[in-house]
Amino acid sequence: MRITLTILMLLPISASAEIFVIDFVKVLNGNDEEAVYYYENNWKKHRLAAAKRGYISSYQLLVRTSDDGETDILLITGFASEAEYEKREENFGEVMAESRRDGPVLMNDKKPGDFRQVVDNATYVSD
Repeated sequence: MRITLTILMLLPISASAEIFVIDFVKVLNGNDEEAVYYYENNWKKHRLAAAKRGYISSYQLLVRTSDDGETDILLITGFASEAEYEKREENFGEVMAESRRDGPVLMNDKKPGDFRQVVDNATYVSD
C-alpha cells in the first residue's frame, strides 16, 4: 500500500514560516553508490551555492537503506520565506548556469534514469 501525503497551502503563510520542499527518491537496481555520488556532487553542491547566496535557508540529503537492501533518498530544501520559495526556479537557474556547463557529474557514466527514480515530492510549511 502506498500512502501519499500532500499538504496544500490554502492559508496565508506567516512571515516567520519556513517552507520545505522534499523529493522522495528510490534508488534503482542496487546503484546506491551512483545515486549518492550524483546527489553529493550535483544536488548538494547547488544547494551549498544557493545557501551562500541566501537563496535557501537549509538543505539535507538523507539516505536510508532498509533491512531488505532497498535504498531511498530524501532531498530536503528549506526556504526562510515565501519570497525565497517563489523565486526558487529563477535562483536555482542562476546557480546551475554558473556551476557545471558540461552537465551533471556522473559515476560510471550512468545517466540519472539508470540509477534513480523520483517517486514523489511535497511542499511543507512550518511555523
